[in-house]
Amino acid sequence: MQIAQAVASVAGPGLAGLLIAVSDAGTVVAVDAVSYGVSVLALAGLPLSLSAAPRRGLFTDLGRGWKEFTSRTWLWATTLHISLFNFVLWGPFLVLGPTLAQQRLGGARAWGLVLALYGIGSIVGGLALLGRNPSRALAWSMAASAGWAVPAAALAARVPLAWLAAAALLAGGGAAVCNTLLTTVIQRDVPAEVRGRISAFGSLGAFALGPLGLALAGPVSGAVGADRLLGLGVLWQMTAVAVVLALPSVRRHDARSDRGCSARDDGPRDALSGTDQHAAET
Repeated sequence: MQIAQAVASVAGPGLAGLLIAVSDAGTVVAVDAVSYGVSVLALAGLPLSLSAAPRRGLFTDLGRGWKEFTSRTWLWATTLHISLFNFVLWGPFLVLGPTLAQQRLGGARAWGLVLALYGIGSIVGGLALLGRNPSRALAWSMAASAGWAVPAAALAARVPLAWLAAAALLAGGGAAVCNTLLTTVIQRDVPAEVRGRISAFGSLGAFALGPLGLALAGPVSGAVGADRLLGLGVLWQMTAVAVVLALPSVRRHDARSDRGCSARDDGPRDALSGTDQHAAET
């Protein structure tokens, strides 16, 4: 799944550029809208599998999911880490990147190259994980999240386009490792009957502050400067990664555990062996 999404992230901008070259931006946006309609039709054709378990009511189910979510320190800590990353670093990077590329690197063509290299890095990272079963996968996932700081640091340092593109390539590989291994841990260590609710809480937490980061990036950069804002985001990300890795429930957690799907944070554990690697995107 990680590889498929990474391929789409490379093919999408390329197709958009081709369509814009032969038509106009408005037509491309209209084609994009139609594609969502096609997706709805595809989803409508999927059979629904109704659980035989008795329903307890929406709030009861949500309460159980919240209890399961908060009972795992590694889960809410990594969710908070990703949430603050989107707010402090990635939001400003996505807003300021195109503007700085226009000012310093030659415009949309340069920024398109950066995004394409990010996608290619994700493909390479996904391919590199196939068939691998790393011990302490959660720790590796969080360590890989430091890669997102590299292109922001390169942009703030005003390096040439080639170095920025290389930084985006590295960040894409880190994103693939982070997302795939984190999802693997969740799939293995969370009971199947609450996994959907826990994933919902995780997604809400991870992206809740993202829109605010996007909205504030412009005004804050106007006050402190774009390079300084990006630099502060890089410093935050590296510090946050170190703090998360210092947590025993993250550092000593093993995604290849044979403890079963009901694992909780009951204290430090030794790494256990296991098999199977399932790649997925959070």
